[in-house]
Amino acid sequence: MKKFYPLNRMDLLFLLGAGLFFFSCIATTLQTARTKAPGQVELSAGYLNAQSTNGSEDGGSTQLIGMNARLGVAENLDLGFEHTLDVTKDNDALFNTIWGDVKYQFSNHSNENKKLTFSSGLLKGYVYKEDAQVHITTLPLYFSLPVNNRVMPTFMYRYGLISDGFFPNSDSFDDPRHTFMLGIEYALKEPDAATWIPKFAASIGTMQSFDGEDSGLFLFNFGFKIDSPFGQKE
Repeated sequence: MKKFYPLNRMDLLFLLGAGLFFFSCIATTLQTARTKAPGQVELSAGYLNAQSTNGSEDGGSTQLIGMNARLGVAENLDLGFEHTLDVTKDNDALFNTIWGDVKYQFSNHSNENKKLTFSSGLLKGYVYKEDAQVHITTLPLYFSLPVNNRVMPTFMYRYGLISDGFFPNSDSFDDPRHTFMLGIEYALKEPDAATWIPKFAASIGTMQSFDGEDSGLFLFNFGFKIDSPFGQKE
């Protein structure tokens, strides 16, 4: 049975303060397969390092900070918005990106521990810098196995298409991007439906095109999340 805790004035002030704090520091944008409860809010911010796997100096690395907010809109369905900032030295914010996504949880609707949870949806991104304007359309697959109330390992796969227009064209499918990530989310306190829950998360993985020319990227990210008490299960 669910018990809802409407947001009062203090909750709104805390939400604003948490947003200003987390949006200005390093945290994570790692998602698990579990969706937010209806009305529940999650704020997160994360640091991502993408390093070329060819080992050469000219391959370099790209450093990003992502700021994310999610909202549960219905049972097993949530929406997310993210702004990724390119903080790579001398990169002139080339890969600044706006993201929006929808995610549906297909299994383990009761959110039981030690039971596989699977979700999927659609992720759209837009790199808006004039010198690198592209649209990104991604199909994500999330597989999580909650060990207990505080620990949740997650495997994520993303099939990504890059295009000049909002909708992918036939050329987009000639060189898709494949992202594989393995991560873990850890609640910093025992979950309580009446309180805010801070979490730490980290993940590692790769992004490949498999076209025979691109050596791919090694990815590492980490950071923090905070979930509101609104809509959590008792």
